[in-house]
Amino acid sequence: MHVNRPGRPPLAALILTALAFSATQASAFDDAFETTRAYSPPQQDEGFHFLVREGLTSGGDGISNITLPDGSKREISAGGINQIGLGARYQAGFVSLALSVNYHYDYDYYQEDNASFRRVPLEALAYIELPGNVRLGGGMRYSYSARATSTLNGVAERIDFKNTRGSVVEIGYHVRPYGWVDLRYVRETYEVESYTSSGPPPPQPVDTPYNGSHVGLFVTFEN
Repeated sequence: MHVNRPGRPPLAALILTALAFSATQASAFDDAFETTRAYSPPQQDEGFHFLVREGLTSGGDGISNITLPDGSKREISAGGINQIGLGARYQAGFVSLALSVNYHYDYDYYQEDNASFRRVPLEALAYIELPGNVRLGGGMRYSYSARATSTLNGVAERIDFKNTRGSVVEIGYHVRPYGWVDLRYVRETYEVESYTSSGPPPPQPVDTPYNGSHVGLFVTFEN
């Protein structure tokens, strides 16, 4: 299960496509949303806002691979691949603070084989609003209950990781009036706490830290 090698390539193609789509469609989105709720600049929309966010992430070391009949592999990485979260943001002038609890996971399967990596990150971020509906943000991320599990060729394995602290930087565009599209980078490392397996001992050490750093493209909806 422990392969400790680079994970999926960054989401460069997806991010470029999404940014191009945003650039051409942002005005249409804004006009459509504004028919149901009057627009106000972010710095004028002060107070608390409930938020829901979802994103795609990529990066980090590979944790396990599911091999397909044609010899290709599906990789579970320490930086992938879906994250959902709930939280709140407080706006005061051009500055805001956001707290959220998230569920970040990577999962795949083929027939009887399956593998996953799951964790629960808590994030505390600060933002500053810039002209042009743009914001810059950064802060801390603390990931709890990180674990990787797999059943490959009849062998069940599990790695539990220590809680870890990481850092986050973001740049976002305000799709008025309901939310944001954010591009982010997270830097974090996962250290092994325990390892169990129903098969023979692995050929490589299981206590080598995993690089979980990744990039992500997120959509955040707010009230």
